Amino acid sequence: MNRSELGKQGERLAEEYLRGKGYRILERNYRNRLGEIDLICKDRNTLVFVEVKTRSQTLFGRPEEAVTRAKRAKLERLSQWYLAERRLEDVDVRLDVVSVRLDSGLESVEHIIGVI
Repeated sequence: MNRSELGKQGERLAEEYLRGKGYRILERNYRNRLGEIDLICKDRNTLVFVEVKTRSQTLFGRPEEAVTRAKRAKLERLSQWYLAERRLEDVDVRLDVVSVRLDSGLESVEHIIGVI
């Protein structure tokens, strides 16, 4: 499985997981000139921007470790752009990370709530 396929499979698993927790998926792969947000969801009254990280092995660290301070700052700018573009004000917002591991056919999903 190539990197792109791995990422798509991880996003599908993350979406299933979040739906199972009662989240409503609003958008997938939102893009603008700054970059991309993997999933935009609603968790009750909170708008949640989700970064999905998928790995097939952990030789170079766990998936969530790839969400560095610089990546979090970029995601925050992307989320602000999204809010401005949609003219959304006074909205509770949160940034989550979903870490997906696909080791030897075994799947594990970890949801890290509120990284910013």
